[in-house]
Formats: sequence, structure tokens, C-alpha cells
Amino acid sequence: MKLLIVEDNRHINQLLTQFARQDGHHVVQVLNAEDAIKQLTNQGFDVIITDLMLPDMQGEDLITQIRKVSDIYIIVISAKIDIHEKLDVFSIGADDYITKPFSVEEVMAKLKNLEKRIVSHVPIIQSYNHGKLKIQPLENDVWIDGKLIELTHYEYNILWQLISNRFRTLSRDQLIESCFSESEAFDRIIDVYIKNIRKKLSDDAVNPSFIKTVYGLGYQFIGEHDDEL
Repeated sequence: MKLLIVEDNRHINQLLTQFARQDGHHVVQVLNAEDAIKQLTNQGFDVIITDLMLPDMQGEDLITQIRKVSDIYIIVISAKIDIHEKLDVFSIGADDYITKPFSVEEVMAKLKNLEKRIVSHVPIIQSYNHGKLKIQPLENDVWIDGKLIELTHYEYNILWQLISNRFRTLSRDQLIESCFSESEAFDRIIDVYIKNIRKKLSDDAVNPSFIKTVYGLGYQFIGEHDDEL
């Protein structure tokens, strides 16, 4: 299996890596959440092993970000022993929890059991219409024809909400509720944002490739995911 180990304690990181490689796993090591996100964006992994006390971001925040876009198996190894903290970690999407100090053999045994049933994951990147549109949701990056485009915070949120509900029509009110929770907005402002998004995506409103207007109802993302082409 391909593992991503996120642990700022170099000794623990190296120990896990050494044992995992001895068991035939391919391992990528990082010391912080930022590097973890970069790795997840660019390549696929089967399992993430992460600490919660990271230097640049709480492990809980990293898990939350990952769960927005991936169901990759996440094992937490942490010194936090409070039962409520453990339950919180499970509630945001962790699949397993190991308390420090821990047995490396226990971790390897868990990986061996996982290997029998785990499904390999592709890099966390979304590609549509033969690569014309690509999105890296962990970094909020969007490309059209290989060129990085600049979307505002709200433009990106609206686009991602539509993509996350592909082929489902979302009303203006639904988009406002999901994308403008921290500010006041009126329904017709959505039309302005959609117009701006289409312009940046070079999408024709009359014959759309990505965002379709469902008159009287709202908007729908109709791009074809490349895995399905």
C-alpha cells in the first residue's frame, strides 16, 4: 500500500517509515500539514497516518479538510487520551485512533489487515471534459486548459458547491445558504457570480459545457468527470 505519514517527531516518523517499508509498503514522509496537503493533491495514497499536534495546523483541521474531498483511510496516532477528544476525532472523519506511546507492531498489524480490503485512491484532483477543467479542492486551485485561473472566495465556493452536487439543480437560495453563511446576500447576486464564473471558465451560457441554467429553478453543473469518459 501507499502510505502518507504526517508526524513532526522525526524519530517516530522514521520508525513508522522503517517498519512500513520493511513490510513492503511505499511511504512518503512529511513533517507538517502543509506538505501533507501538497502530497495529497499531487498523488494518490491508500492510508494516511497522522499526529494531531502538528506545527502548522491542528490534525483535526487537516482531517476536516481531507474529508471534504476524499474518503481515504485515516489513522490518528496521538498523545491525546481524553475519551471526548477521541470521539471528536472520529466524528470529523478519522477511521482509527492509536494512543501514544504505541506499539509499532500494532500499527503494522492494522495495516496488514487493511491491505486485504482497502481500495486505492487517486490523487485528490477533479478533472472534467478531458482535462479542460481541473480542480484541486484542498488548495482551491482551478485550471482551464492547463492555465491557473483566479476565482474569488465566493466564486470558488459556488463552483465547488455545484460540482459537489453534479447534475443536481441548486436554487439560488440553496447556493446562498451554503456559500454565504457568513454574510448577507440576495438571490440575484448569484446570477452575477455565475456570469463571472462562466467568463473565467470560458463557458457559453447558451451551449454550456459546465454550468447549465435551469430556468425558474437554478443552476446545475453538467461537466463530465474524466473517470467516466
